[in-house]
Amino acid sequence: MNELNKLSRRYDEQAPRAGLKYGIIEVTTRCQCACPGCYMVRRDSLNKGAVPLARAVRVLDMCRDYTGCELETMDLLGGDPLLWPHLKAYCTILLKRGILPWVFTNMIAITPEMARWLFERQVHITGKLNINPDNAEAMPLQAEMIGQRLGIAKKMLAAISIFTDAGYRQPLFRLQNLIRRSNISLVPDYYRWCLQHGVGTDLELMASGEPIDQEYFRIAPNPEELAAMIQNVQAVRAECGLPEADVLMPHVFGACPFFDKGLYFAVDGSIRACSNSSVTLANLDDPDPIRKAYESPLICNRLKLSQAVVGEPCRSCDRWERCRGGCRATAEGTGDPFGGYMLCPVPHLLAG
Repeated sequence: MNELNKLSRRYDEQAPRAGLKYGIIEVTTRCQCACPGCYMVRRDSLNKGAVPLARAVRVLDMCRDYTGCELETMDLLGGDPLLWPHLKAYCTILLKRGILPWVFTNMIAITPEMARWLFERQVHITGKLNINPDNAEAMPLQAEMIGQRLGIAKKMLAAISIFTDAGYRQPLFRLQNLIRRSNISLVPDYYRWCLQHGVGTDLELMASGEPIDQEYFRIAPNPEELAAMIQNVQAVRAECGLPEADVLMPHVFGACPFFDKGLYFAVDGSIRACSNSSVTLANLDDPDPIRKAYESPLICNRLKLSQAVVGEPCRSCDRWERCRGGCRATAEGTGDPFGGYMLCPVPHLLAG
C-alpha cells in the first residue's frame, strides 16, 4: 500500500467525510488593483479569466456528492467578484441551497442597486481598508496599498458609504486590513474608525504558501513589530470600553476558519487547501476530484496535526485549541507540514 493510500485510510478511520464544510471559489481573476503582498499579484494570476456559472454550480454539486450535504458557506473571491457577471445568479443559487454566500471585494465596482440587492438577501461582505477614511493625509498610502492611483483609492473609500447607506453594518459588513510594513502604524486608527462606525474589522497577516525570504519581510512586518501594533490596538479597545481581545493567528484576533474544513477552487480548475496554499491537490476535471483533494497528503497532515507534534512556538502555547497553528499554508511553505507558525507575535507579547 503506497503512502497516499495509507494516509487516506487513516483519514477514513479518524474523521467523517462531512469534515468538508466550507468552500472558497475564485470566480474571476479580473481586478482593478495590484495590492503589494497579494498572493494573486505574487503569482501573476490577475486578469487571466473567469469561471463559467455552470462550473461554479458543478463545484457545489461535487462537494454535496462527496459529503452527503450542502456546504455551509461559500466565499467568493477574485480578482473582484463584483466584476463577475454571474454574481447575482450564483448568490441566488447558493441561498436557495442553504449555503451562506460571503463576498470578498475591493468594493470599487459597487453600485447602490447592487448593494441594496445584496443587503436584502443578507449576503456577507468583506471589503478592503488600510487607513482611517477621515485621514486625508493617509490617502496616498491607501492608493499605494492597492497598487493604484489616488482617484481609485478615493472611489474605494466612497464605496464604504454605498454599503452602509444600503444598511450594511457589522456582522454583515467588515473591512479587511492586510497588514504590511507600510501601513502597520495606521492600523490602530483604522480599527478605531471601524468601531466608531459599526463596521467589523478583519486584521490579516500577510501569508505565503511559498518559502518566506527577504522579499517577504521587505513588505510584511516581523513578529516584534506586530506585537507592538497589537498593544496599540488593545489600547484602542480599552478607549472604546471594550475588553482586551484574545490574540489568535493569523487574523490577529481570530484563527483561520478553514484550516482542515475547506477547499479552494481556482479559475483554472485547480483545487487547493486555501487561497494562500500553492499546492495543487486536484483538478475539477480529475475523476472524483473532491475526494482526491480532501484526502490528499496535505489535508491529511492538517487533520493529523496536534499540539504534541507541531513545532514551536505553537507546541508550548496555551491558545492551541483556539488557534491551531496560525496560517498552515505559511508553515507548509517552509517544507514542514507540522511546523509552528514562526510569524506569531504572541511570544513577544508575553515577554513584554
